[in-house]
Amino acid sequence: MTENPRVNDRPFPRSVQSLARLALQESGADGFAIYQLDPDGDQPMSKCREGLEAPDNLQAGDCEVSFPLSIDDGVTGRLSFVFRDSAVNLSTQLLLEKVARAIESVWHAWRAPEKYARIALRIGELEAELADEKIADRASGMLQEGASSRAPIEAIAHHVESVLRTSELENALFQLERDVAEQLAERRLTSRAKAVLQSRYGISEEQAHVHLRIVSRTNRMRLRDVAQAMIENPVLYASHRMSALQSKGV
Repeated sequence: MTENPRVNDRPFPRSVQSLARLALQESGADGFAIYQLDPDGDQPMSKCREGLEAPDNLQAGDCEVSFPLSIDDGVTGRLSFVFRDSAVNLSTQLLLEKVARAIESVWHAWRAPEKYARIALRIGELEAELADEKIADRASGMLQEGASSRAPIEAIAHHVESVLRTSELENALFQLERDVAEQLAERRLTSRAKAVLQSRYGISEEQAHVHLRIVSRTNRMRLRDVAQAMIENPVLYASHRMSALQSKGV
């Protein structure tokens, strides 16, 4: 499989590094690294790392726990944790396996545009072939009719226009693109607003999320509008609910 250069053009998922850091914290590992494997057999490409890195920095007594990152076409990456001068017990191994599966799912999603591009290309090819068949059949039929055919140029021109009119699939794809783009914009605004609330009020991420939802429902505002307002003025929607959230430990 030839590597799609657009994979390397896209930003590497922030969530992968966050998940690996969480595993680092909970497992007591001394470092991690995530590599993208080149299908042509060249050196693995390091995508993100922290602390000790295997295998170059391993010493006697160090332990490396490694997991493959796979997609449909096979293993395309590797996740590695390093423990300095210590063995890894079963509970830690199980914890790392859970995180590795979560990271693999994100890894798969990051590489998904390649699959989507192939599917979209094939659909486009099939639609073009279908349109060609429809137009060719109609034109061939008119040629066989000969002089008996009435206004053939006008008829075939109308037929071509009708066949090549924007397809329902294309309209659906454009609408889906808009919807996903709006969801992404809202998510980014919400994340920024939660960070502002956490920093200002010393609450957890979950508490900040609940507060934004409450404000959204109470004021009948879209969540993205609430988030934008909260970023611009974090005290605007602060109320007794914030104190209640803090006291209940939501």
